[in-house]
Amino acid sequence: MIKAKRNMSDFDRIIRFVVALLLLSIVFIGKIGGFLAIVLIIVSIPFLIASITAHCPFYKSTNLSTYTHEDFEDFNDTKHNDSF
Repeated sequence: MIKAKRNMSDFDRIIRFVVALLLLSIVFIGKIGGFLAIVLIIVSIPFLIASITAHCPFYKSTNLSTYTHEDFEDFNDTKHNDSF
């Protein structure tokens, strides 16, 4: 199994997923066809894969990362302040 280090934030993943779904829906609804439809499908597939795996090969090749450990809240370490 290939294990890739996460380098995308949750916000980045959501944006890529939504863009990929919009591109694919435009193609499958039938608004765009032919060569442009094939290009849109080819562009949207890496977006979907990156959004699912939270790893972007382009970010890896350029040493970029939108992921921070603050994306996840650790509820065990969080101090609860019950005073108002």
